[in-house]
Amino acid sequence: MSKDRVLLKIKGEMGDEELFFKEQEQNQIKNLREKSAKEANEKYCEEHKDHCFRCGTRSLVEVDREDVKIDICVNQDCGAVHLDPGELEAIIKDQKSIISVSKAIFNVFK
Repeated sequence: MSKDRVLLKIKGEMGDEELFFKEQEQNQIKNLREKSAKEANEKYCEEHKDHCFRCGTRSLVEVDREDVKIDICVNQDCGAVHLDPGELEAIIKDQKSIISVSKAIFNVFK
């Protein structure tokens, strides 16, 4: 007979402790991914906050009209109008606002 030792490990179900630590690790990974995605999104938004979604240039100007702020691209070849959530509803709410906002928009291009 040889004197070699053989290590035999029988794989079975994980114990409660192993399951607990595996779950903790998965939660940490999930939280880190969410945090990383949130930070990347915030960084992207901050870097591109003055960029037009249509032409991509850094050419947005904010026009205040009553209680509505509208972002307009002043790039000669673009002219896109950017509305934040809720701004369209505020504009449509009052017909006078539509007329005054349209005047403000066209005054920028004169």
